[in-house]
Amino acid sequence: MNDLVKRAQQGDQQAREQIIADFKPLVRATANKLFLISVDVEDLLMEGALGVVKAIDSFDQSKGNFAGFVKNCVVNHMFSVARHETTLKNKAMQDYVSLDEVVLYDESNPLKTTLYNQFQNKLNACVESLLTPTEKQVFNLFLEGYTYNEICQKTDKTGKAVDGALQRARKKLSVALNEYR
Repeated sequence: MNDLVKRAQQGDQQAREQIIADFKPLVRATANKLFLISVDVEDLLMEGALGVVKAIDSFDQSKGNFAGFVKNCVVNHMFSVARHETTLKNKAMQDYVSLDEVVLYDESNPLKTTLYNQFQNKLNACVESLLTPTEKQVFNLFLEGYTYNEICQKTDKTGKAVDGALQRARKKLSVALNEYR
């Protein structure tokens, strides 16, 4: 990977595109974990891709692991969008829940492990009790990283039906999990 990064930093467009493609699953998974009613997932994916480009351009091989650096850049770019959207100017659109930021799992810390397990149990209970079968299916496929088109194909539903189910699921879960913010 370091050789690929070095080539990309020297202007090799194919190397840059390869790195962006390699980290596309990370970008999609990160975007899917951040619920922002006011921001389209495609916008978050674009911010994540910009985070990968920033990581390529600013990575110093003497300072550590590229994959970890990319993850930080991707998360930082997406959270900067979240921070912008949650300013007072955008107060009406503040309905987001980040599943990563609610409770960070840390197996070396028993308290965090307990809180994480409690949150996971609450999330699973909410999914089971609040969501319809369609909402549950669409929500789970979305969290697994499938695109809207792929979800449409897997569920045999229209894009509008998939989007509606996902928005209803987000809203129900956001209200139920509000205490964990």
